[in-house]
Amino acid sequence: MKISGLGNINLYKQIEKIDKNSDFGKVLLESLKEIDKKEKEAEAALESLAKGEDIDPAEVAMKISSADASMKLLLRIRNKVLEAYQEIMRMQI
Repeated sequence: MKISGLGNINLYKQIEKIDKNSDFGKVLLESLKEIDKKEKEAEAALESLAKGEDIDPAEVAMKISSADASMKLLLRIRNKVLEAYQEIMRMQI
Protein backbone atom coordinates (compact mmCIF):
# COMPACT_ATOMS: atom_id res chain seq x y z
CA MET A 1 0.00 0.00 0.00
CA LYS A 2 1.38 3.35 -1.04
CA ILE A 3 1.04 6.21 1.43
CA SER A 4 1.02 9.64 -0.10
CA GLY A 5 1.82 12.89 1.66
CA LEU A 6 -0.65 15.53 2.71
CA GLY A 7 0.24 17.74 -0.21
CA ASN A 8 -0.56 21.43 0.08
CA ILE A 9 -2.61 21.30 3.25
CA ASN A 10 -0.59 24.19 4.65
CA LEU A 11 -2.19 27.19 2.98
CA TYR A 12 0.15 29.58 4.74
CA LYS A 13 2.92 28.60 2.32
CA GLN A 14 0.63 29.51 -0.55
CA ILE A 15 -0.10 32.87 1.03
CA GLU A 16 3.64 33.63 1.12
CA LYS A 17 3.80 33.09 -2.66
CA ILE A 18 1.12 35.70 -3.35
CA ASP A 19 2.32 38.80 -5.15
CA LYS A 20 2.26 41.82 -2.83
CA ASN A 21 0.50 43.91 -5.50
CA SER A 22 -2.33 41.41 -5.98
CA ASP A 23 -5.91 42.46 -5.51
CA PHE A 24 -7.46 40.99 -2.34
CA GLY A 25 -10.60 40.04 -4.25
CA LYS A 26 -8.63 38.05 -6.81
CA VAL A 27 -6.70 36.22 -4.10
CA LEU A 28 -9.93 35.41 -2.28
CA LEU A 29 -11.58 34.20 -5.48
CA GLU A 30 -8.64 31.91 -6.28
CA SER A 31 -8.78 30.50 -2.75
CA LEU A 32 -12.51 29.88 -3.08
CA LYS A 33 -11.98 28.05 -6.36
CA GLU A 34 -9.28 25.88 -4.80
CA ILE A 35 -11.44 25.06 -1.78
CA ASP A 36 -14.36 24.21 -4.06
CA LYS A 37 -12.09 21.91 -6.06
CA LYS A 38 -10.99 20.13 -2.88
CA GLU A 39 -14.61 19.75 -1.75
CA LYS A 40 -15.57 18.23 -5.12
CA GLU A 41 -12.59 15.84 -5.05
CA ALA A 42 -13.52 14.70 -1.54
CA GLU A 43 -17.14 14.20 -2.57
CA ALA A 44 -16.12 12.21 -5.65
CA ALA A 45 -13.79 10.02 -3.60
CA LEU A 46 -16.50 9.39 -1.02
CA GLU A 47 -18.95 8.51 -3.79
CA SER A 48 -16.44 6.09 -5.32
CA LEU A 49 -15.95 4.44 -1.94
CA ALA A 50 -19.72 4.13 -1.47
CA LYS A 51 -20.06 2.51 -4.91
CA GLY A 52 -17.49 -0.09 -3.93
CA GLU A 53 -14.87 0.99 -6.43
CA ASP A 54 -11.20 0.21 -5.83
CA ILE A 55 -10.10 3.24 -3.80
CA ASP A 56 -8.02 3.41 -0.66
CA PRO A 57 -10.14 4.43 2.36
CA ALA A 58 -7.15 6.28 3.80
CA GLU A 59 -6.95 8.39 0.65
CA VAL A 60 -10.65 9.22 0.99
CA ALA A 61 -10.13 10.20 4.62
CA MET A 62 -7.19 12.42 3.69
CA LYS A 63 -9.17 14.19 0.97
CA ILE A 64 -12.06 14.80 3.35
CA SER A 65 -9.68 16.03 6.05
CA SER A 66 -7.92 18.37 3.63
CA ALA A 67 -11.21 19.81 2.39
CA ASP A 68 -12.40 20.26 5.97
CA ALA A 69 -9.21 22.05 7.02
CA SER A 70 -9.42 24.36 4.00
CA MET A 71 -13.05 25.20 4.76
CA LYS A 72 -12.25 25.92 8.41
CA LEU A 73 -9.42 28.24 7.39
CA LEU A 74 -11.73 30.05 4.97
CA LEU A 75 -14.33 30.50 7.70
CA ARG A 76 -11.72 31.89 10.08
CA ILE A 77 -10.58 34.39 7.44
CA ARG A 78 -14.20 35.37 6.77
CA ASN A 79 -14.84 35.91 10.47
CA LYS A 80 -11.74 38.08 10.83
CA VAL A 81 -12.74 40.20 7.84
CA LEU A 82 -16.22 40.66 9.30
CA GLU A 83 -14.77 41.61 12.68
CA ALA A 84 -12.50 44.17 11.04
CA TYR A 85 -15.44 45.63 9.10
CA GLN A 86 -17.56 45.86 12.24
CA GLU A 87 -14.70 47.54 14.11
CA ILE A 88 -14.32 50.12 11.35
CA MET A 89 -18.06 50.80 11.38
CA ARG A 90 -17.92 51.43 15.17
CA MET A 91 -15.19 54.03 14.83
CA GLN A 92 -16.23 57.59 15.48
CA ILE A 93 -15.13 60.26 13.08
